[in-house]
Amino acid sequence: MSAVATREPRARHAELASTTPPAQRLFEPKGPTLEDSILALSRDLASADHATCPVCSGDMTRASGCASCGSELS
Repeated sequence: MSAVATREPRARHAELASTTPPAQRLFEPKGPTLEDSILALSRDLASADHATCPVCSGDMTRASGCASCGSELS
């Protein structure tokens, strides 16, 4: 069995693309994402050397991580 390549006019391809509605997303975040939270935590630790732990809401420092649950940002 062999395959044969044929050309399709580009104008038709462009026409189909412009009339096709964009696909809907399955997940649209309504609030801050995990990435947003971790980046904010990193900025807080870099500027103030302490922040609120995203896991347990305890006190977190750059040097020792969270005092309550032991989480650390690496």
